[in-house]
Amino acid sequence: MRPLHAGAARVKLDPPVGLAMLGYGSRVGRNAGVHDDLAANALVLEDGGAKVAIAGVDVLAIGTRIADDIRERVAANTGIPADSILICATHTHSAPAFNIFATPRAAAIPADGRDLEWERALPGKIASAIVQAHERLEPATLRAATARFTLGINRRLMRPNRQIQLAANRSGPADAQVIALGAYRPDGGPIAFLMNYPCHGVVLCEDNLLYSRDWPGFAMDEIESAAGAGPRPISIFLQGATGNIDPRSRGSFEVAEKYGRTMGRGAFDALEHAPSIAALRIATRKIALHLKLKDLGADLAIARDCAAQTQASLDNHRGGDGYQLKRLRDHHAQSLSALSALEALEEQNRRDRRVDVARRELATAMTVVTIGNLAIVGVPGELFVELGLAIKANRYFDQTFVVGYCNDLIGYIPTRAAYAEGGYEVDTARIAAGSGETIVDTALSALAAMRA
Repeated sequence: MRPLHAGAARVKLDPPVGLAMLGYGSRVGRNAGVHDDLAANALVLEDGGAKVAIAGVDVLAIGTRIADDIRERVAANTGIPADSILICATHTHSAPAFNIFATPRAAAIPADGRDLEWERALPGKIASAIVQAHERLEPATLRAATARFTLGINRRLMRPNRQIQLAANRSGPADAQVIALGAYRPDGGPIAFLMNYPCHGVVLCEDNLLYSRDWPGFAMDEIESAAGAGPRPISIFLQGATGNIDPRSRGSFEVAEKYGRTMGRGAFDALEHAPSIAALRIATRKIALHLKLKDLGADLAIARDCAAQTQASLDNHRGGDGYQLKRLRDHHAQSLSALSALEALEEQNRRDRRVDVARRELATAMTVVTIGNLAIVGVPGELFVELGLAIKANRYFDQTFVVGYCNDLIGYIPTRAAYAEGGYEVDTARIAAGSGETIVDTALSALAAMRA
Protein backbone atom coordinates (compact mmCIF):
# COMPACT_ATOMS: atom_id res chain seq x y z
CA MET A 1 0.00 0.00 0.00
CA ARG A 2 1.20 3.48 -0.85
CA PRO A 3 0.94 6.16 1.84
CA LEU A 4 -2.15 8.30 1.33
CA HIS A 5 -2.36 12.05 1.86
CA ALA A 6 -5.48 14.21 1.84
CA GLY A 7 -6.15 17.92 1.99
CA ALA A 8 -9.33 19.95 1.89
CA ALA A 9 -10.36 23.60 1.66
CA ARG A 10 -13.36 25.87 1.18
CA VAL A 11 -13.52 29.24 -0.59
CA LYS A 12 -16.71 31.30 -0.51
CA LEU A 13 -18.02 32.46 -3.88
CA ASP A 14 -19.57 35.68 -2.48
CA PRO A 15 -21.85 36.64 -5.39
CA PRO A 16 -23.14 40.21 -5.03
CA VAL A 17 -26.65 40.64 -3.71
CA GLY A 18 -29.22 41.72 -6.29
CA LEU A 19 -28.27 39.56 -9.27
CA ALA A 20 -30.71 37.58 -11.35
CA MET A 21 -30.93 33.93 -10.35
CA LEU A 22 -30.69 30.76 -12.44
CA GLY A 23 -32.82 27.66 -12.19
CA TYR A 24 -36.40 28.72 -12.88
CA GLY A 25 -37.65 30.38 -16.03
CA SER A 26 -40.76 31.50 -14.15
CA ARG A 27 -38.91 33.17 -11.28
CA VAL A 28 -39.94 36.80 -10.79
CA GLY A 29 -37.54 39.22 -9.14
CA ARG A 30 -33.85 39.29 -8.34
CA ASN A 31 -31.81 38.06 -5.45
CA ALA A 32 -32.75 39.68 -2.16
CA GLY A 33 -29.97 38.39 0.08
CA VAL A 34 -28.04 35.37 1.36
CA HIS A 35 -29.58 32.52 3.32
CA ASP A 36 -26.43 30.41 3.35
CA ASP A 37 -23.06 30.98 1.73
CA LEU A 38 -22.29 29.49 -1.67
CA ALA A 39 -18.80 28.02 -1.86
CA ALA A 40 -16.29 25.90 -3.71
CA ASN A 41 -15.34 22.90 -1.56
CA ALA A 42 -12.30 20.86 -2.59
CA LEU A 43 -10.57 17.61 -1.70
CA VAL A 44 -7.15 16.55 -2.98
CA LEU A 45 -5.89 12.99 -2.58
CA GLU A 46 -2.37 11.70 -3.22
CA ASP A 47 -1.24 8.08 -3.04
CA GLY A 48 2.49 8.77 -3.07
CA GLY A 49 2.51 9.17 -6.82
CA ALA A 50 -0.83 9.93 -8.42
CA LYS A 51 -3.03 12.85 -7.38
CA VAL A 52 -6.69 13.66 -7.91
CA ALA A 53 -8.69 16.77 -7.06
CA ILE A 54 -12.47 16.95 -6.64
CA ALA A 55 -14.35 20.22 -6.21
CA GLY A 56 -18.04 20.68 -5.48
CA VAL A 57 -19.21 24.16 -6.50
CA ASP A 58 -22.52 25.65 -5.36
CA VAL A 59 -23.78 26.85 -8.75
CA LEU A 60 -26.29 25.53 -11.26
CA ALA A 61 -23.67 24.26 -13.72
CA ILE A 62 -20.23 24.94 -15.19
CA GLY A 63 -19.40 24.48 -18.87
CA THR A 64 -16.23 22.96 -20.27
CA ARG A 65 -14.48 26.25 -21.12
CA ILE A 66 -14.70 27.51 -17.54
CA ALA A 67 -13.88 24.07 -16.13
CA ASP A 68 -10.83 23.81 -18.39
CA ASP A 69 -9.69 27.27 -17.27
CA ILE A 70 -9.93 26.19 -13.63
CA ARG A 71 -8.13 22.91 -14.28
CA GLU A 72 -5.30 24.64 -16.13
CA ARG A 73 -4.80 27.12 -13.27
CA VAL A 74 -4.72 24.30 -10.73
CA ALA A 75 -2.33 22.19 -12.81
CA ALA A 76 0.06 25.13 -13.15
CA ASN A 77 0.07 25.74 -9.39
CA THR A 78 0.04 22.19 -8.03
CA GLY A 79 1.29 19.74 -10.64
CA ILE A 80 -2.01 17.85 -10.49
CA PRO A 81 -2.71 16.77 -14.08
CA ALA A 82 -5.63 18.69 -15.57
CA ASP A 83 -7.29 15.41 -16.55
CA SER A 84 -7.26 14.39 -12.86
CA ILE A 85 -9.32 17.37 -11.72
CA LEU A 86 -13.10 17.16 -11.39
CA ILE A 87 -15.09 20.40 -11.24
CA CYS A 88 -18.62 19.43 -10.22
CA ALA A 89 -21.59 21.77 -9.84
CA THR A 90 -23.99 20.92 -7.03
CA HIS A 91 -26.84 22.14 -9.26
CA THR A 92 -28.56 24.34 -6.73
CA HIS A 93 -31.40 26.33 -8.30
CA SER A 94 -30.88 29.13 -5.78
CA ALA A 95 -27.63 30.49 -7.20
CA PRO A 96 -26.79 33.63 -9.23
CA ALA A 97 -27.11 33.99 -12.97
CA PHE A 98 -23.87 33.91 -14.96
CA ASN A 99 -22.67 32.65 -18.32
CA ILE A 100 -21.93 29.04 -17.45
CA PHE A 101 -20.24 28.44 -20.81
CA ALA A 102 -17.69 31.26 -20.99
CA THR A 103 -16.03 33.84 -18.76
CA PRO A 104 -16.83 37.37 -19.99
CA ARG A 105 -14.05 39.11 -21.86
CA ALA A 106 -12.71 42.45 -20.67
CA ALA A 107 -14.57 44.27 -23.45
CA ALA A 108 -17.88 42.50 -22.83
CA ILE A 109 -20.92 44.74 -22.61
CA PRO A 110 -22.48 44.78 -19.13
CA ALA A 111 -25.43 42.39 -18.89
CA ASP A 112 -28.65 43.12 -17.04
CA GLY A 113 -28.90 41.14 -13.81
CA ARG A 114 -25.29 39.97 -13.89
CA ASP A 115 -21.96 41.13 -12.45
CA LEU A 116 -19.25 40.50 -15.02
CA GLU A 117 -16.41 41.26 -12.61
CA TRP A 118 -17.69 38.58 -10.25
CA GLU A 119 -17.97 36.16 -13.17
CA ARG A 120 -14.39 36.88 -14.18
CA ALA A 121 -13.22 36.20 -10.64
CA LEU A 122 -15.18 32.95 -10.28
CA PRO A 123 -12.68 30.54 -11.94
CA GLY A 124 -9.90 31.90 -9.73
CA LYS A 125 -11.95 31.35 -6.58
CA ILE A 126 -12.72 27.77 -7.50
CA ALA A 127 -9.11 27.10 -8.45
CA SER A 128 -7.98 28.66 -5.17
CA ALA A 129 -10.00 26.12 -3.18
CA ILE A 130 -8.19 23.25 -4.90
CA VAL A 131 -4.77 24.90 -4.57
CA GLN A 132 -5.35 25.46 -0.84
CA ALA A 133 -6.48 21.85 -0.42
CA HIS A 134 -3.27 20.72 -2.12
CA GLU A 135 -1.20 22.86 0.23
CA ARG A 136 -2.86 21.15 3.21
CA LEU A 137 -2.04 17.56 2.23
CA GLU A 138 -1.42 15.41 5.30
CA PRO A 139 -1.33 11.67 6.08
CA ALA A 140 -4.79 10.16 5.91
CA THR A 141 -6.90 7.05 5.70
CA LEU A 142 -10.17 6.66 3.79
CA ARG A 143 -13.48 5.02 4.59
CA ALA A 144 -16.47 4.55 2.33
CA ALA A 145 -20.03 3.62 3.22
CA THR A 146 -23.61 3.74 2.03
CA ALA A 147 -26.79 4.75 3.85
CA ARG A 148 -30.46 4.69 2.97
CA PHE A 149 -31.93 8.04 1.92
CA THR A 150 -35.16 8.62 0.04
CA LEU A 151 -35.63 12.32 -0.68
CA GLY A 152 -35.55 11.78 -4.44
CA ILE A 153 -38.62 10.69 -6.39
CA ASN A 154 -39.09 10.11 -10.11
CA ARG A 155 -40.68 13.18 -11.71
CA ARG A 156 -41.91 11.74 -15.03
CA LEU A 157 -45.57 10.84 -14.56
CA MET A 158 -47.41 9.26 -17.48
CA ARG A 159 -50.92 10.73 -17.73
CA PRO A 160 -53.92 8.78 -19.09
CA ASN A 161 -53.49 10.57 -22.43
CA ARG A 162 -49.96 9.07 -22.65
CA GLN A 163 -48.26 12.42 -22.15
CA ILE A 164 -45.48 12.92 -19.62
CA GLN A 165 -46.09 15.45 -16.86
CA LEU A 166 -43.45 16.81 -14.48
CA ALA A 167 -45.03 15.39 -11.34
CA ALA A 168 -44.25 12.81 -8.66
CA ASN A 169 -44.24 9.27 -10.06
CA ARG A 170 -44.07 7.02 -7.01
CA SER A 171 -43.77 3.89 -9.12
CA GLY A 172 -40.92 5.24 -11.23
CA PRO A 173 -37.25 4.41 -10.63
CA ALA A 174 -35.29 6.40 -8.06
CA ASP A 175 -32.13 5.91 -6.02
CA ALA A 176 -32.49 5.27 -2.28
CA GLN A 177 -28.81 5.25 -1.41
CA VAL A 178 -26.33 7.95 -0.47
CA ILE A 179 -22.68 7.03 -0.90
CA ALA A 180 -20.13 8.72 1.37
CA LEU A 181 -16.35 8.89 1.53
CA GLY A 182 -14.44 10.15 4.55
CA ALA A 183 -10.79 11.16 4.81
CA TYR A 184 -9.36 10.86 8.34
CA ARG A 185 -6.17 11.83 10.16
CA PRO A 186 -4.17 9.14 11.97
CA ASP A 187 -5.82 10.23 15.24
CA GLY A 188 -9.27 9.60 13.74
CA GLY A 189 -10.24 13.22 13.23
CA PRO A 190 -12.00 13.84 9.89
CA ILE A 191 -10.37 15.97 7.20
CA ALA A 192 -13.16 15.88 4.66
CA PHE A 193 -16.32 14.12 3.54
CA LEU A 194 -17.74 13.45 0.08
CA MET A 195 -21.46 12.71 -0.27
CA ASN A 196 -23.11 11.59 -3.51
CA TYR A 197 -26.85 11.34 -4.10
CA PRO A 198 -29.18 12.11 -7.04
CA CYS A 199 -31.88 14.70 -6.40
CA HIS A 200 -32.35 18.14 -7.96
CA GLY A 201 -31.60 21.09 -5.70
CA VAL A 202 -35.16 22.34 -5.93
CA VAL A 203 -36.69 21.95 -2.49
CA LEU A 204 -36.66 25.75 -2.69
CA CYS A 205 -39.02 26.88 -5.42
CA GLU A 206 -39.16 29.86 -7.79
CA ASP A 207 -40.49 32.12 -5.04
CA ASN A 208 -37.17 31.88 -3.20
CA LEU A 209 -34.97 34.93 -3.85
CA LEU A 210 -32.15 34.10 -1.41
CA TYR A 211 -28.85 32.50 -2.37
CA SER A 212 -28.74 29.00 -0.94
CA ARG A 213 -27.18 25.57 -1.40
CA ASP A 214 -30.71 24.16 -0.97
CA TRP A 215 -31.05 20.80 0.81
CA PRO A 216 -27.45 19.63 0.12
CA GLY A 217 -26.19 22.60 2.15
CA PHE A 218 -27.91 21.34 5.27
CA ALA A 219 -26.47 17.87 4.63
CA MET A 220 -22.99 19.35 4.48
CA ASP A 221 -23.55 21.38 7.64
CA GLU A 222 -24.83 18.31 9.51
CA ILE A 223 -21.98 15.97 8.61
CA GLU A 224 -19.42 18.64 9.52
CA SER A 225 -20.99 19.45 12.88
CA ALA A 226 -21.45 15.75 13.69
CA ALA A 227 -17.66 15.41 13.84
CA GLY A 228 -17.69 17.27 17.16
CA ALA A 229 -14.59 18.85 18.69
CA GLY A 230 -11.43 19.54 16.73
CA PRO A 231 -10.82 21.22 13.38
CA ARG A 232 -14.04 21.40 11.38
CA PRO A 233 -13.88 19.11 8.33
CA ILE A 234 -14.77 20.19 4.81
CA SER A 235 -17.75 18.48 3.20
CA ILE A 236 -18.35 18.20 -0.53
CA PHE A 237 -21.66 17.33 -2.14
CA LEU A 238 -21.52 15.62 -5.51
CA GLN A 239 -24.81 15.64 -7.36
CA GLY A 240 -25.78 12.29 -8.86
CA ALA A 241 -27.77 11.06 -11.86
CA THR A 242 -30.62 13.43 -11.17
CA GLY A 243 -31.98 14.14 -14.66
CA ASN A 244 -35.46 12.80 -13.84
CA ILE A 245 -35.40 13.06 -10.03
CA ASP A 246 -36.95 15.80 -7.88
CA PRO A 247 -37.45 16.06 -4.10
CA ARG A 248 -40.57 14.30 -2.84
CA SER A 249 -41.30 17.29 -0.60
CA ARG A 250 -40.70 20.94 -1.49
CA GLY A 251 -41.42 24.53 -0.69
CA SER A 252 -39.43 25.86 2.28
CA PHE A 253 -36.11 26.06 4.06
CA GLU A 254 -37.62 23.94 6.85
CA VAL A 255 -38.20 21.08 4.42
CA ALA A 256 -34.70 21.49 2.97
CA GLU A 257 -33.18 21.40 6.45
CA LYS A 258 -35.17 18.36 7.54
CA TYR A 259 -34.06 16.21 4.64
CA GLY A 260 -30.56 17.61 4.35
CA ARG A 261 -29.72 16.97 7.99
CA THR A 262 -31.19 13.47 7.76
CA MET A 263 -28.83 12.65 4.92
CA GLY A 264 -25.79 14.22 6.56
CA ARG A 265 -26.35 12.34 9.82
CA GLY A 266 -27.01 9.06 8.02
CA ALA A 267 -23.80 9.38 6.00
CA PHE A 268 -21.77 10.28 9.10
CA ASP A 269 -23.09 7.34 11.12
CA ALA A 270 -22.45 4.90 8.28
CA LEU A 271 -18.86 6.08 7.92
CA GLU A 272 -18.26 5.71 11.65
CA HIS A 273 -18.64 1.93 11.29
CA ALA A 274 -16.98 1.51 7.91
CA PRO A 275 -13.59 -0.17 7.40
CA SER A 276 -10.71 1.62 5.73
CA ILE A 277 -10.38 1.30 1.98
CA ALA A 278 -7.73 -1.25 1.06
CA ALA A 279 -5.12 -1.11 -1.72
CA LEU A 280 -5.18 2.66 -1.99
CA ARG A 281 -3.98 3.22 -5.51
CA ILE A 282 -5.38 6.27 -7.32
CA ALA A 283 -5.94 6.21 -11.08
CA THR A 284 -7.76 8.63 -13.38
CA ARG A 285 -8.85 8.46 -16.98
CA LYS A 286 -10.44 11.14 -19.17
CA ILE A 287 -12.55 9.56 -21.91
CA ALA A 288 -13.66 11.47 -24.99
CA LEU A 289 -17.32 11.26 -25.93
CA HIS A 290 -18.72 12.07 -29.37
CA LEU A 291 -22.48 12.01 -29.08
CA LYS A 292 -24.93 12.31 -31.96
CA LEU A 293 -27.27 15.30 -31.89
CA LYS A 294 -31.02 14.86 -32.20
CA ASP A 295 -32.27 15.25 -35.76
CA LEU A 296 -34.56 18.27 -35.51
CA GLY A 297 -35.38 18.50 -39.22
CA ALA A 298 -38.76 16.74 -39.20
CA ASP A 299 -39.89 18.41 -35.96
CA LEU A 300 -38.91 21.83 -37.30
CA ALA A 301 -40.85 21.27 -40.51
CA ILE A 302 -43.96 20.27 -38.57
CA ALA A 303 -43.59 23.21 -36.17
CA ARG A 304 -43.27 25.67 -39.06
CA ASP A 305 -46.35 24.21 -40.76
CA CYS A 306 -48.32 24.48 -37.53
CA ALA A 307 -47.28 28.10 -37.04
CA ALA A 308 -48.23 28.93 -40.62
CA GLN A 309 -51.62 27.27 -40.22
CA THR A 310 -52.50 29.01 -36.95
CA GLN A 311 -51.36 32.31 -38.46
CA ALA A 312 -53.62 31.69 -41.46
CA SER A 313 -56.55 30.95 -39.15
CA LEU A 314 -55.97 34.24 -37.38
CA ASP A 315 -55.68 36.14 -40.66
CA ASN A 316 -58.95 34.63 -41.91
CA HIS A 317 -60.94 35.23 -38.74
CA ARG A 318 -63.90 37.54 -39.19
CA GLY A 319 -65.71 36.93 -35.92
CA GLY A 320 -64.83 40.02 -33.90
CA ASP A 321 -63.10 39.96 -30.52
CA GLY A 322 -64.96 37.11 -28.82
CA TYR A 323 -63.97 33.72 -27.48
CA GLN A 324 -63.13 32.30 -30.89
CA LEU A 325 -60.49 34.97 -31.47
CA LYS A 326 -58.97 34.34 -28.07
CA ARG A 327 -58.78 30.63 -28.79
CA LEU A 328 -57.10 31.25 -32.16
CA ARG A 329 -54.58 33.56 -30.53
CA ASP A 330 -53.82 30.96 -27.87
CA HIS A 331 -53.31 28.27 -30.50
CA HIS A 332 -50.98 30.51 -32.46
CA ALA A 333 -49.00 31.44 -29.35
CA GLN A 334 -48.54 27.73 -28.59
CA SER A 335 -47.36 27.07 -32.14
CA LEU A 336 -44.87 29.92 -32.00
CA SER A 337 -43.59 28.77 -28.62
CA ALA A 338 -42.99 25.24 -29.88
CA LEU A 339 -41.25 26.53 -32.99
CA SER A 340 -39.14 28.94 -30.98
CA ALA A 341 -37.93 26.16 -28.66
CA LEU A 342 -36.82 24.01 -31.59
CA GLU A 343 -35.14 26.92 -33.36
CA ALA A 344 -33.31 27.76 -30.14
CA LEU A 345 -31.95 24.21 -29.94
CA GLU A 346 -30.82 24.37 -33.55
CA GLU A 347 -29.16 27.75 -33.02
CA GLN A 348 -27.45 26.45 -29.90
CA ASN A 349 -25.99 23.60 -31.95
CA ARG A 350 -24.78 26.01 -34.64
CA ARG A 351 -23.01 28.25 -32.14
CA ASP A 352 -21.56 25.57 -29.88
CA ARG A 353 -17.82 25.12 -30.36
CA ARG A 354 -18.13 21.51 -29.19
CA VAL A 355 -20.40 20.63 -32.13
CA ASP A 356 -19.21 19.22 -35.44
CA VAL A 357 -22.05 20.52 -37.62
CA ALA A 358 -21.19 18.31 -40.59
CA ARG A 359 -21.17 15.14 -38.50
CA ARG A 360 -23.90 16.43 -36.16
CA GLU A 361 -21.90 15.35 -33.14
CA LEU A 362 -21.26 17.01 -29.81
CA ALA A 363 -17.80 16.46 -28.32
CA THR A 364 -17.40 16.24 -24.56
CA ALA A 365 -15.76 13.89 -22.06
CA MET A 366 -16.29 11.88 -18.92
CA THR A 367 -13.72 11.46 -16.16
CA VAL A 368 -13.30 8.20 -14.25
CA VAL A 369 -11.37 8.03 -10.99
CA THR A 370 -10.59 4.87 -9.04
CA ILE A 371 -9.35 4.90 -5.44
CA GLY A 372 -8.72 1.37 -4.30
CA ASN A 373 -12.06 -0.42 -4.48
CA LEU A 374 -14.03 2.81 -4.94
CA ALA A 375 -14.79 4.52 -8.25
CA ILE A 376 -16.03 7.95 -9.28
CA VAL A 377 -17.62 8.42 -12.71
CA GLY A 378 -17.94 12.08 -13.65
CA VAL A 379 -20.60 12.69 -16.32
CA PRO A 380 -20.96 16.06 -18.14
CA GLY A 381 -24.70 16.51 -17.82
CA GLU A 382 -28.05 15.51 -16.32
CA LEU A 383 -28.04 11.74 -16.50
CA PHE A 384 -31.34 9.88 -15.95
CA VAL A 385 -31.35 7.86 -12.75
CA GLU A 386 -31.81 4.52 -14.55
CA LEU A 387 -28.50 5.12 -16.31
CA GLY A 388 -26.80 6.10 -13.08
CA LEU A 389 -28.05 2.97 -11.35
CA ALA A 390 -26.69 0.86 -14.21
CA ILE A 391 -23.23 2.35 -13.69
CA LYS A 392 -23.46 1.97 -9.90
CA ALA A 393 -24.36 -1.71 -10.29
CA ASN A 394 -21.03 -2.56 -11.95
CA ARG A 395 -19.25 -5.61 -10.56
CA TYR A 396 -15.79 -4.10 -10.59
CA PHE A 397 -15.85 -1.75 -7.58
CA ASP A 398 -17.48 -1.96 -4.16
CA GLN A 399 -18.85 1.58 -4.34
CA THR A 400 -19.27 3.79 -7.39
CA PHE A 401 -20.08 7.48 -7.22
CA VAL A 402 -21.99 8.59 -10.33
CA VAL A 403 -21.50 12.34 -10.50
CA GLY A 404 -23.42 14.66 -12.80
CA TYR A 405 -22.57 18.20 -13.93
CA CYS A 406 -18.88 17.26 -13.99
CA ASN A 407 -16.44 19.37 -16.04
CA ASP A 408 -19.12 20.31 -18.58
CA LEU A 409 -22.85 20.57 -19.24
CA ILE A 410 -24.48 19.00 -22.29
CA GLY A 411 -28.02 19.08 -20.87
CA TYR A 412 -30.36 16.18 -20.21
CA ILE A 413 -29.22 12.62 -20.92
CA PRO A 414 -32.42 10.53 -21.04
CA THR A 415 -32.79 6.80 -21.51
CA ARG A 416 -33.59 5.46 -24.96
CA ALA A 417 -37.07 4.47 -23.72
CA ALA A 418 -37.77 8.03 -22.55
CA TYR A 419 -37.32 9.40 -26.07
CA ALA A 420 -40.33 7.39 -27.20
CA GLU A 421 -42.39 8.86 -24.33
CA GLY A 422 -41.39 12.49 -24.80
CA GLY A 423 -41.69 15.02 -22.01
CA TYR A 424 -39.73 18.05 -20.88
CA GLU A 425 -36.31 16.43 -20.51
CA VAL A 426 -36.54 14.76 -23.93
CA ASP A 427 -37.90 17.87 -25.62
CA THR A 428 -35.01 19.99 -24.35
CA ALA A 429 -32.27 17.36 -24.74
CA ARG A 430 -29.76 18.05 -27.50
CA ILE A 431 -28.33 14.56 -27.92
CA ALA A 432 -29.91 11.68 -29.79
CA ALA A 433 -31.66 8.64 -28.36
CA GLY A 434 -29.15 6.01 -27.27
CA SER A 435 -26.55 8.54 -26.10
CA GLY A 436 -27.24 7.71 -22.46
CA GLU A 437 -26.70 4.01 -23.07
CA THR A 438 -23.46 4.85 -24.90
CA ILE A 439 -22.27 6.72 -21.81
CA VAL A 440 -23.14 3.74 -19.59
CA ASP A 441 -21.31 1.28 -21.86
CA THR A 442 -18.29 3.57 -22.03
CA ALA A 443 -18.19 3.95 -18.26
CA LEU A 444 -18.49 0.21 -17.64
CA SER A 445 -15.73 -0.54 -20.13
CA ALA A 446 -13.47 2.00 -18.45
CA LEU A 447 -14.20 0.59 -14.99
CA ALA A 448 -13.43 -2.94 -16.19
CA ALA A 449 -10.14 -1.83 -17.71
CA MET A 450 -9.11 0.18 -14.65
CA ARG A 451 -9.88 -2.74 -12.34
CA ALA A 452 -7.78 -5.18 -14.38
